Amino acid sequence: MKPRVFEPDAIEGGTGSRGGQNGAAALARSEKRQQARVLSREKRRKKQYRLIGWLLVAIVVLWGASTLLWSGYGALKTAASREMAIMRLKDAIEDRDVAALQAMLRVTAESVPINEKTLAPLFAYVERHPEAYEQLDREFARQRKSGHVYIKGLTSHPPVFTIHVFEDRYVFEPALYFLHVRVDDPEASLVVNGVKTEEEATKDPFVKKIGPYLPGAYAVTIVHSNGKKKTTRVELFGGARVHEVDITK
Repeated sequence: MKPRVFEPDAIEGGTGSRGGQNGAAALARSEKRQQARVLSREKRRKKQYRLIGWLLVAIVVLWGASTLLWSGYGALKTAASREMAIMRLKDAIEDRDVAALQAMLRVTAESVPINEKTLAPLFAYVERHPEAYEQLDREFARQRKSGHVYIKGLTSHPPVFTIHVFEDRYVFEPALYFLHVRVDDPEASLVVNGVKTEEEATKDPFVKKIGPYLPGAYAVTIVHSNGKKKTTRVELFGGARVHEVDITK
């Protein structure tokens, strides 16, 4: 019987072959894991970028919405303040609240103070004409829509009350009216609501200019040198700043 002979080269070669295959497989697995990690990192980055992008979009949208909401709130607040001021004006006229009107009315002419006496014609007019409040509402609506600037010339037709913002609050400037009174006696004197007036001469000696007056109802009386009197009633509530009155009729 022949003894078994081992062939080291063959064995070593076989073992080396298997080791090389295992090393290659391990290397391949390592590369796959590396690639998987790289792909995972890329996915995470993309997710982060998308998240950041959505967050930026959300911030922009929220900022825009908050800006619109804030501006809308400001507009609503301004409109509400304006309407409240108009409501207080009408309530003060209806209640004959002189103190409230002194705070709300702004008159640039020093010759027309705001007091109980000068406001009495206004109270008399609205008591006689309750529809006057509707006229005021229409005028305030026109002022809100058009934003028209009224020229203060004598031929202009201003609203009865022009609403303004003054020192962060709403105030009302009443129209100031003048009367051109035609008389039949240049030497006669004029009395308005029981008060003798200072007349201003015009080009026509038979026409006298008096005023200014706040909106309201007035009684204009001509007093002749012989004591004879004649009275006509004038209502100043809208229209031109200068009203023509013929007291000779």
